[in-house]
Amino acid sequence: MHSKKILKIMLNFFLILLICPFNFINLSAQNHQLIKVIAVVSGNETNNALFLVESDIPTLHFIRAQRIDGPQNGIFTQNSDNIRYTAISSVSGIPGNLSKIRFTFLQKDKRTPVEPNTFRFIINDIDGPNNEALATNCNANLSFLGTANPSNLLVINLPPTILSIGQVEENDGPTSRVMFEFNNVSVIEMDNFANDGYLKDFDMNDDYPISKPIFVKCKSYTSSIYTENDSIVVNKSNEFKKENELLKIKTNPIFFDLNKAEIRKDAVVELEKVFEIMEKFPKLIIELGSHTDSRDNDNYNLKLSESRAKATVNWFVSKGIGATRISGKGFGETQLVNKCANGVKCSEDQHQVNRRTEFVILNPEVIK
Repeated sequence: MHSKKILKIMLNFFLILLICPFNFINLSAQNHQLIKVIAVVSGNETNNALFLVESDIPTLHFIRAQRIDGPQNGIFTQNSDNIRYTAISSVSGIPGNLSKIRFTFLQKDKRTPVEPNTFRFIINDIDGPNNEALATNCNANLSFLGTANPSNLLVINLPPTILSIGQVEENDGPTSRVMFEFNNVSVIEMDNFANDGYLKDFDMNDDYPISKPIFVKCKSYTSSIYTENDSIVVNKSNEFKKENELLKIKTNPIFFDLNKAEIRKDAVVELEKVFEIMEKFPKLIIELGSHTDSRDNDNYNLKLSESRAKATVNWFVSKGIGATRISGKGFGETQLVNKCANGVKCSEDQHQVNRRTEFVILNPEVIK
């Protein structure tokens, strides 16, 4: 998630309250796995640390914690049986104090992710105002976000992003703990907003219980976004398509050279189509997703797709599209559209279907 996009979300929050109230629901906790951090194996006090853990998952032995993007930095250490992340930020205040972090749950070889499972983080003491926040992408298998009732935290839920932001200092009111629970994952990414020296403890064995929790389920795009007339306009334009209740821009496949992220000349033809649509609808906001097939290492594919997504976003920005209007994410092989998973024999054409770049429109109401 781009930091400017988060700022736009925050600035528009009060308008959002008027048109789309939060989706509070009564949920019982999922069957998440308790995890206890035993030791730091390597990378202590760096932005890329490996932790030895204990859990009921037989194949889980390590967690790699990484700062994967900026603009700011941070370091990982062990605090009791939790992973602590301390911000190193030259900027005070949200959204400039952003650093993106990733947790990968690994097998004994320290490289292979475990089979997808249910994991929960409880993060303590998110201070405010404008000091700290945590955000994630609802599409990344987030089951729910939970806070105490009452809580210092403000929850902003605007698909595909869900953001919990501190409102006052921890000592000046109710608890500011937040719970993120993810289902069917082996990698978790979060946007961490924190001023210099601010820390967050990521607890995975319920050391920090939340009393009287309120659970917030991610809202998603639904058919109620579109009226019948809107759908007619979309269908007649031949510029858009609707898939899984998401409105996307129609494009032909966008190709990259093997193991590379540079924009090819034939890809520019398709990107120009998207650019023209964004020029035609100057308020349009897009999130692009880059996907790979299942061949090659899972982690490698994830990193490659992230590089391709970033390169594609940079292409649009270089053409004059404002950075608040387009963001990108790499999904690797986590969202295959056919049977061609690891170890399944498929034709080149079948693999090609999974190698795709999708342009999801976040505000379809502007297309009228």
